[in-house]
Amino acid sequence: MSQPGKDASGKEEYADPQQLWQKAKGEDGTHKQWYEGAVAYWDAQEASYDGVLGGFGFVSDSDISDSRALLQRAMKQQLEQAAAGKRQLTVVDCGAGVGRVSEQLLLGHFSTVDLLEPSRHLLDAAQKNLKAAVAGGSYPAGHALGQCLCQGLQQFEPQPGRYDCIWIQWCLLYLTDDDAIALFNRCKAGLKPDGIIMVKENICKEGFIVDKDDNSLTRSNSYMMDLFGRAGLSVAYNIKQKNFPKNLFEVRMYVLKVPAQQQ
Repeated sequence: MSQPGKDASGKEEYADPQQLWQKAKGEDGTHKQWYEGAVAYWDAQEASYDGVLGGFGFVSDSDISDSRALLQRAMKQQLEQAAAGKRQLTVVDCGAGVGRVSEQLLLGHFSTVDLLEPSRHLLDAAQKNLKAAVAGGSYPAGHALGQCLCQGLQQFEPQPGRYDCIWIQWCLLYLTDDDAIALFNRCKAGLKPDGIIMVKENICKEGFIVDKDDNSLTRSNSYMMDLFGRAGLSVAYNIKQKNFPKNLFEVRMYVLKVPAQQQ
């Protein structure tokens, strides 16, 4: 990928992502400090919808509405089978935060919802919120919280064949390109034969933009497509999120599948 990029302040430019990732290495020659900086940022945020949405908690309803519509299209057959009692569905909510997406969307459709979140205080809040919601009888009988993993995407090793859906929302932007591709390759093994990977992410118009406050990288749509291609995934859907404030980054939803020849 040869697209140039810059930091959010516009003060530093990069010829390509490789230059960024080289500069982002710590004294030990790895990106450990890059990831630790991101977790430290989220450790300092309020454990609430508004906190995990950067003060834009009011976008949650629009976000969930479009996500639900796409999920029902992308997993129509699987959801119908589950509704008929012919199968049980399992999903993992990556970058789960306080459990907003799980509470508002995933627990209504999946029998088991696992959480993956590197910030301990956010994960603790998510567990508390979701256990209370399940106990309150808000979901179909038998739907429950599953595994709760306090780790980053770069550490995630999904159990082979466990998931019908791997949901990655607003957290892929913390991974280096190499770690993102490695993650996708591990996710392939973690999916059931008809499983999908759902990626929902901020998108810039071209190249990439680095935010050094939280060590994140907003990629362009073409950058994302290149990343998926390098991971050997096919893109079944590529849809723009509607009804978001114009002063925010565009958000896109990608439904990814493993090509038949790789299964």
